[in-house]
Amino acid sequence: MNIISELQALGIDLKNRSNGQIKTKCPKCSHTRKKKSDPCLSVNINDGFYNCHNCNWAGSVRFKQKTEYILPDLNPGDLSDKIIDYFKSRSITMQTLINFKITESLRYFSQTNSKQKAINFNYFRDNKLINIKYRDSRKNFGMEKNAELIFYNLDSIKNQKTCYIVEGEIDALSLHEAGIKNVISVPNGASSGSQKLEYLDNCINYFNEMEEIIIFADSDDPGLALRNELARRLGKYRCKYIDSNGFKDANDALVSLGILKLLEMIETNKKSFPLDGVLNIETIWHDVISFNKSGIKNYSMGFDNANDLLNIAMGEWSIITGVPNSGKSDFCDQILCNMAVIHGFRSAMFAPESYPYESHIKRISDKLNKRSSSVEDLNNTKDFIDDHFSWIKIDLKDLTLEKVLKHFRELVYQKGVNLFVIDPYNMLSHNFNADHSYHDKILSLLTQFVQQTNTHLFLIAHPRKLESENGIYKKATLYDISGSASFFNKCFNGLVVVRELGSKTKYGSDLVRVYVDKVKRKDNGSLGSFDLAPDFESGGLYRELKSSKPILKRNQIPF
Repeated sequence: MNIISELQALGIDLKNRSNGQIKTKCPKCSHTRKKKSDPCLSVNINDGFYNCHNCNWAGSVRFKQKTEYILPDLNPGDLSDKIIDYFKSRSITMQTLINFKITESLRYFSQTNSKQKAINFNYFRDNKLINIKYRDSRKNFGMEKNAELIFYNLDSIKNQKTCYIVEGEIDALSLHEAGIKNVISVPNGASSGSQKLEYLDNCINYFNEMEEIIIFADSDDPGLALRNELARRLGKYRCKYIDSNGFKDANDALVSLGILKLLEMIETNKKSFPLDGVLNIETIWHDVISFNKSGIKNYSMGFDNANDLLNIAMGEWSIITGVPNSGKSDFCDQILCNMAVIHGFRSAMFAPESYPYESHIKRISDKLNKRSSSVEDLNNTKDFIDDHFSWIKIDLKDLTLEKVLKHFRELVYQKGVNLFVIDPYNMLSHNFNADHSYHDKILSLLTQFVQQTNTHLFLIAHPRKLESENGIYKKATLYDISGSASFFNKCFNGLVVVRELGSKTKYGSDLVRVYVDKVKRKDNGSLGSFDLAPDFESGGLYRELKSSKPILKRNQIPF
């Protein structure tokens, strides 16, 4: 999303600025005022927020409402000899083009700023045209504006127990040419960045009864990332993948090998994703190569002063502790909001202490809008919150960790959730009559869950009762968590939140110092601390602070 163009589309004059905070005329009310040149509209260009101090017109272009999908019209144009010959050069016959209802049209391409003859890959669901992808002779692509993203050739897997997923439409045509009819393609290829699979969200019900899903993505790094995200979402236990055996994609293999050799290659190079048990190095070798290139992939929590101390990696879980009223839950909410906005991550929470849900949703909205949300703010962020945040309802009959993780796992499948929160640990039902290894076993379930789903989980846990002096508690440590030293031993990262009472900041609130007391992998950070402060004038947004005393570094943290 281009924030600048979105603001300009609302009629806001940004005065040739591309960042920062400005005041400008309001397109809603300035022309009606006596002082028409009065700059009554405040605009934060970086965040996309705007607020008129005269007419109260306010909002954000960052949190757009869900698109009302349109249905495109089918272009009935016959295929020219040039396009038929092109497909023939890719070993695709005329009958396959007819089966897939491929057409031709004259289409405007923004890449060339001109109209070009285009191949029309028509996307159907239940025989109804849902979207169209256009491709010109220079491999420029475009899709229908405001049309729904779905898989290509989706009707071919309806009521099927097995399906193939490829990365491009021509790859789908290639497998169809070889006799594999139950094949679909992703609509927008693979990306090395965010793997937010909107089309999978829109088509998830087609996979409910699927028993085997074979993924045949390209052999490059974006293809590998797509393959892994599809398997994470759909469940590695029922997914297999095709090792392309040196070929770029399915069509490259068809052109080079022919139909029979392509089918033989698919069958002999069909591999299972590694599950529990003995590791098969062959099945993860592409991941080894990727790791060798770029190391562990981790993500900023959205606090600049914490980037050297802790970044979040998938397949791990972090513990957050601190004495009551230190701001553990609020701090965790801020992390989720930051990572939703920066990385597009989706979160799910089991947070009974944040009940009622209406109040928690309001606090999330306040942090996103950076102010106490009005009704208009709530409506503006409703779709964003619905898309990026989920809550597990409290079930008093079964509050076990196993039941919560079951709900979490379902949300990985249904919504592709990346981050989870259990707040707090002691609200779960526990067998306190079990042996001393009980907590070890329970916490091992967390490790198993995040590694199998490639997610990150934040576990908020209260410390045991600590000594206090004049109402001020000493800093808790990870060993102080009520129950067992296993919390320190098992977690990947450990954070201690300390609210320094009476230390008024420039935002009128107490300073909150966050200690990073454990980082298992040095790639993700190091021990230390960073300072924040809730800005209640900005909806409780946690602001970064320069430390008022030297930041503690590795081996200086008091345990």
